[in-house]
Amino acid sequence: MTYKINILRNADADLDWLRRDDRKSYCKCFDLVRELMEHPREGTGKPERLKYFDKEVYSRRVSRKDRMVYDLRGCERN
Repeated sequence: MTYKINILRNADADLDWLRRDDRKSYCKCFDLVRELMEHPREGTGKPERLKYFDKEVYSRRVSRKDRMVYDLRGCERN
């Protein structure tokens, strides 16, 4: 199953900054997004479900200092 990815405006601005200033992290983000389309709850980057949210919110490591945070809407639990 493939999931639809929506990127928020502020996340798009962050990706633009990474594209210009941190190419390695930009490529890692791109790889993580491609992986999210197939397996949003598991995979590389140590996916971790974040507590204290009403919906399913996860984060994955992009680098030692940067993380990608995303939520799952309309995804059935396997």
